[in-house]
Amino acid sequence: MDKDFRMMRGVMMQKKIVLGYVYALLSAVIYGCMPLMAKLIYADGVNPMTLSFLRNALALPFLALLALRTKGTLRAPLKLLPFISLLSVLGCTLTPVLLFSSYEYIASGTATVLHFVYPAVVVLAGLILLRKRVRLLSLISVLLCVAGVCLFYTPGAALNLTGSALAFGSGIAFALYVVLLSTFPSTEVSGFLFTFYIAAVSSAILLPLCLVTNSLVLPSSAKGWLLCLFFAAMVSCCAVVLFQQSAFLIGGERTSILSTLEPVTGVIMGAVVFHEAISARTLLGSALVIGASLLIALADMKRSQTN
Repeated sequence: MDKDFRMMRGVMMQKKIVLGYVYALLSAVIYGCMPLMAKLIYADGVNPMTLSFLRNALALPFLALLALRTKGTLRAPLKLLPFISLLSVLGCTLTPVLLFSSYEYIASGTATVLHFVYPAVVVLAGLILLRKRVRLLSLISVLLCVAGVCLFYTPGAALNLTGSALAFGSGIAFALYVVLLSTFPSTEVSGFLFTFYIAAVSSAILLPLCLVTNSLVLPSSAKGWLLCLFFAAMVSCCAVVLFQQSAFLIGGERTSILSTLEPVTGVIMGAVVFHEAISARTLLGSALVIGASLLIALADMKRSQTN
């Protein structure tokens, strides 16, 4: 009887791990396509700050309907609202504002490299702040990810101090978001309802910010609005929710490591859609990132079988 219970628990653990990894991979793929979608929207006159606002605001009706369908309510415990607001500020407000602002000073590829220091910061924050025990394979995976992402940097690209600080700051903000997300009581609020509140708080902050900085530039055509709606639905209703659910299932550390597949997806989509050339450095970097993801995934599956 005890043996059967352990076997059943092991199977359930494996399913949980597999589901968490699938969510993280799907999230990375959608996020990886985000720059390509953004290029089409920018061509209609929209700027990065406005797109950050529209990405959240336009998703609110969809998230509300999905939350009502799955949870039957839009209510959340009042005691959790400050925590949700903090997560929103870090993950969906401060992170995109800092990252998009860095593009004015440095190349987007360089900004991506500096932003993706966050998996390493997540591991360090868990070690220092949460006193979590970090496994050797996790450290190796993080090092492989950081080395792989660094290879996406184009030699000779300008390194402006302000732009570099903004991009690095976006990575720090997102790392804190991931660490705090891992400690959130997801049994009380999760899924579309959780993301609805995240998007609502972010919209309430970004709209005044756009107005004060005179950076609110709405789409100039029906096509632009449709693209923004699609962007909001894919990012806020799919990628954000998937990332959050993955962090709840397998932890922020593993989810952040798997999310480094995002720039790999961007490279592949750039080559397929815009016929962009892929250098040997980029291929090696992609191989290191994929190898790191496979390493930690196989280790998790082996550990669950042993347990």
